[in-house]
Amino acid sequence: MTELTSTKTRLTTLSILTALLIPMLVLIQKPASAADLVVLAKPEAPFKFEESGQPQGIDIEVIDAVFDKLGISYKVEFIRSDARIQEDARNGRADMLLVFSKNAKRQEYLTYPEESYVDIGWNFFIRSEDQDKIVYESFDDLKDLKIGITKDISYTPEFLASGLSFEESPRSELQIGKLLAKRFDAVPMNTISTLYEQNKEGNLDKIAYLPKPLKSKAYYNVFTKASKYPGIEGLPAKYDAAVRELKADGTIDAIFAKYLGN
Repeated sequence: MTELTSTKTRLTTLSILTALLIPMLVLIQKPASAADLVVLAKPEAPFKFEESGQPQGIDIEVIDAVFDKLGISYKVEFIRSDARIQEDARNGRADMLLVFSKNAKRQEYLTYPEESYVDIGWNFFIRSEDQDKIVYESFDDLKDLKIGITKDISYTPEFLASGLSFEESPRSELQIGKLLAKRFDAVPMNTISTLYEQNKEGNLDKIAYLPKPLKSKAYYNVFTKASKYPGIEGLPAKYDAAVRELKADGTIDAIFAKYLGN
């Protein structure tokens, strides 16, 4: 009788353990949901900015269309410091960055796709009261001026080696205020973004820009080599294919027109 009771007890215990283990095994075997692709961006309207708590802008709508095609869930985080964004790229906290020009140093830790959908020009902004006093055909024309530059912005090597007098700021959004306060005399800035922002600030009558650009080049949405996102190695090629489709069907042109007109 005792042996029968002991056997029943063992069977009951085994049944309880089995009932507990099966759900645990199911949980273990069930694949975890894929994490969002982390996209870092410096807010710079009309290309990328936050409005009513939501990311907006040309670049946001483009990557939204791209990742919709690819079936990829993503999230955008805005960071105002270029240096911080690049540090997060190097340490693997970010999977993608918006929007970066190409240089050898960045290619050490960023993977550039083949496709770019925007060329961005940078011009020297000055105070409108100085329009008749300042010209720019060569760097010699600026040699008596103090020039504002921003930390970790990719300027041209010729500009940095020009011997001009520079004053460095940590963030580009400080520059127009410093220009108007006469902290310096000229500052190279992203032309479209600066005009867009200063129109909102009501400063367009206070500033002007010199016609010859400091630089104009293609910019890219780039992938970080330190990313641990599943399948990140093959993502640039898929991104390129999606961007080519969006160029061909007029989607990207329509996005630009929405923000900048025709």
